[in-house]
Amino acid sequence: MELKELYLKGRKSFEKNGFECPGIETRAILASSLGTDPLELYAHPQRRVGSKRAEAFERLLHRRLAGEPLAYVTGEREFYSRPFAVTPDVLIPRPETETLAELAIETAGQMKNPRVLDLGTGSGCIALTVFLETRGCRVFASDVSAAALWVARKNAGTHGARIQFVNSDLLGCFAKSSFDIIISNPPYVSQAQYESLSREIRCYEPRSALVGGEDGLAYIRKITAGATRALREGGFLLLEIGAGQAQSVEGIVRENGFSDIRFETDIGDIRRVVKATWKK
Repeated sequence: MELKELYLKGRKSFEKNGFECPGIETRAILASSLGTDPLELYAHPQRRVGSKRAEAFERLLHRRLAGEPLAYVTGEREFYSRPFAVTPDVLIPRPETETLAELAIETAGQMKNPRVLDLGTGSGCIALTVFLETRGCRVFASDVSAAALWVARKNAGTHGARIQFVNSDLLGCFAKSSFDIIISNPPYVSQAQYESLSREIRCYEPRSALVGGEDGLAYIRKITAGATRALREGGFLLLEIGAGQAQSVEGIVRENGFSDIRFETDIGDIRRVVKATWKK
């Protein structure tokens, strides 16, 4: 079978099932199953595809048509212009999380050799991006999930990032005044919001990385309280938050003694990240 035939088959299947971007979906799956660049389709549409490769394409196509997220089907998602391996053990990186990464890079760039912790690192996309985009940072990445840390370590190896990984639940294992910057994209979806999420998210992405208790703020409360011990004087706490949570989060960080509180908006003009300074 020719490459072009596989492409047309995949595209028609996605169109028939109401996918918004059938061409993009098909090219991504072709590239993954064939182990080649998506541009290969344009350069060599008559290229013959062996039966094993064609069967691999069919398997991935069926997984995607069944509703599995494209990132899990292909095993990869781009973040900050770099490819990151992802599995169902980690949350799929979102564009809005780049707002958190950008603020972390900016903050670290204004400090001399800061110690940075990415708490609940998942795929490691934030920790690796901070390390790769700054100089002199000593970056730590922690997660309660050993499976998630395996993915993060794999990504660190791919990108040559020297990260120290720690299997830990929140901040309990770290010594007092360990870090200059603590970053986290914690679970912040409320239970009610979770029930209204798309099937693609609820059925495939790890619930533990999404739901932050009844009101979505449980982990934000715990992390903020723990950061008062783990941060050095003058250190910074950076958290991704949900839409509509800014006022509540400001109250939480202020009650824990943080000051100089500011918010950054994401690409949808939603207040997505909070930055606060720890001063005793």
